[in-house]
Amino acid sequence: MKSYIKKGILILIILTLVTLSSLFAGRIEEFEYLKTTIEKSHKNFFNTIDKEECDEVYKALSKDIEAMSYSEYYFTLSSYLALSHDSHTSLEAYDIYSYFLCFPLQLNYIGDKVYVVSGLKDYSSYMGKEVSAINGIAIKEIEERGSIVIPHDTTVYLRLWLNNQLNNTSFLSFIGVAESEESDVSLSFSDGSVLSIKPGLSSAIDRNNLISAISSYSPYIYRGYYRAIEIGEDTLLISYNTCSDNPDYPIKDFTKDLKKVLSAKNYKKIIVDLRYNGGGNSALFDPIIKLLKKEKCEKYCLIGENTFSSAILNAVSLKDIAGFTLVGSPTGGSINHYGELKSFTLPETGWEVYYSSKYFKLSKKYEGSIIPDIPIEKDVSLYFSGYDKEIEYCLGL
Repeated sequence: MKSYIKKGILILIILTLVTLSSLFAGRIEEFEYLKTTIEKSHKNFFNTIDKEECDEVYKALSKDIEAMSYSEYYFTLSSYLALSHDSHTSLEAYDIYSYFLCFPLQLNYIGDKVYVVSGLKDYSSYMGKEVSAINGIAIKEIEERGSIVIPHDTTVYLRLWLNNQLNNTSFLSFIGVAESEESDVSLSFSDGSVLSIKPGLSSAIDRNNLISAISSYSPYIYRGYYRAIEIGEDTLLISYNTCSDNPDYPIKDFTKDLKKVLSAKNYKKIIVDLRYNGGGNSALFDPIIKLLKKEKCEKYCLIGENTFSSAILNAVSLKDIAGFTLVGSPTGGSINHYGELKSFTLPETGWEVYYSSKYFKLSKKYEGSIIPDIPIEKDVSLYFSGYDKEIEYCLGL
């Protein structure tokens, strides 16, 4: 009897090992699992590309996958997800950042150009300079190469994502801009100067030795949930940074207080700032839109690259329902978009794949990024000095 039990246990162990080996058999199997699951689970993975083309891309990406570095493998999987053309679909791998090699300068898009916005004190003379090329490859070309790695549905969102990757030599190597992850990088500036700089692990950067090209920030920027303050002469500024409820100051209370403020004074101008609102529940703002619709004055709504999801719907409602003029730059998100995120975990790396389970058709009138009625071009010198061109425009200054 005991021998049968021992045999049974042995068989169970063997079956368990066989099952586990199939789940953790390697990158090829994990990549196939990602491909099969995302194609089945996403609301419409093939919204811009047919399955046959996806299969061809998959074959090309799978080549030599077992020999890739950890970083290369991450970008390979991200490249397949990029076929979705969906900003809400992404690969979250929190451990990957400890593997990335970066040079100690932060490069960000300001408008459609790239500038050094921060870095180590050793490079203080390069703060605020425009970067025209990396290793002789123009920024526009780098943007095009990066577009096949980064899931996105707007150029604005693509550039936001690139802000975190332009100093990442692991990324630059993957798209063929850097010779390798460890290689020195040559930065070309618009003034003709060139800088050769060495990458290293981001964890090794001395954070106490960092400086910024930004000498001061706009006094109009608010970092909390929402607020209303009087600025200029007879102007009310409403900052709305998230479509969610502040537990310490519920939005229904904020709405009541706002109603009192509007009743107490006839403002000549009202500005609603949605430039830093990444979305949430759009319905929370509806009572405020109804309040603002009644106001007879100049009304402006500020939008920009960090305006996403429900905040875009709020901006459109302010324009179409309450008579606001949109001021700023195109939104990072699209008004009609895939969303309602779900996720699954990859069996070997433990990385999380997020994907859209629904498509939101919120407008027949608008498509893609919302374009402002009054576009405000970025002025780099003013930007670095904290001058808020959008607010100043609305104030008439």
